[in-house]
Amino acid sequence: MITAAPTAVVLLSHGSRDRSAACVVDKLVVAVAGRTGREVRVTYLDFTAPTLDVTLRQLACDGFRAVRVVPLLFAPGYHLTHDVPFAVAGSGVAERMEVSVAPSLLAGGRRQRSLLLAALADSLRQAGANRHVDALVLASAGWRSEAARLHIESLVRDLAQAHGIPVLPAFVSAGSPTPAQALEELSDKGIQKPAVASLFVAPGRLPDSVVAACPGVPVANPLSVSPAFVDLVVAQARMLSVTTGHHHHHGIPHVRRSRCQTA
Repeated sequence: MITAAPTAVVLLSHGSRDRSAACVVDKLVVAVAGRTGREVRVTYLDFTAPTLDVTLRQLACDGFRAVRVVPLLFAPGYHLTHDVPFAVAGSGVAERMEVSVAPSLLAGGRRQRSLLLAALADSLRQAGANRHVDALVLASAGWRSEAARLHIESLVRDLAQAHGIPVLPAFVSAGSPTPAQALEELSDKGIQKPAVASLFVAPGRLPDSVVAACPGVPVANPLSVSPAFVDLVVAQARMLSVTTGHHHHHGIPHVRRSRCQTA
């Protein structure tokens, strides 16, 4: 049951044209609300309404005094360094409500990394990747920023250590190698039974393209609402207590108080 505490959680999804993606995020909202006892709402960067600035204004008008934004994004990039701060500033809620933004899912700390590894392992098992698998490809959207690539490389090392087999990264929309190229590289090295771990939250065009590129190879589903992934999102929501003063907004400038409207 949702408590009357004046702190809310906002799950920030990238958004997708695939309607099943929004269904997954809605299920995450229910799961996180049940675990935290807080009001949890969802917002999107693209394709789907509402946007972050609209959601923040609505929460402020509903009487919440603090909000924790949890991006369902794996690595830092333009969305987190530009889109999110501008949306927070543009919402006009700074004088009435504290806004704290969690880091990307790959930057949340040791416990969060352990939970992500567990979620990836669960999804691989469900895809039929058993103990005979002799290498993994970690498929993700791909990022242009060096910081994002470093986070992926760190996860690749952790996966290799956790499973005791080689792991190669692969990228769908930006960067190389592609999943098919990574599988070819592993085959050239004598790997016979690879599997593909999917670093995606929900279904959509990108994870579908990974499946299409890897025929005959076990490909894990997106992490969705698996228990370990829900635990990870909850940990991100709880990781930092929201500040109480109106002077600290993580570099986001103060803007004038807005009227209670959502459009």
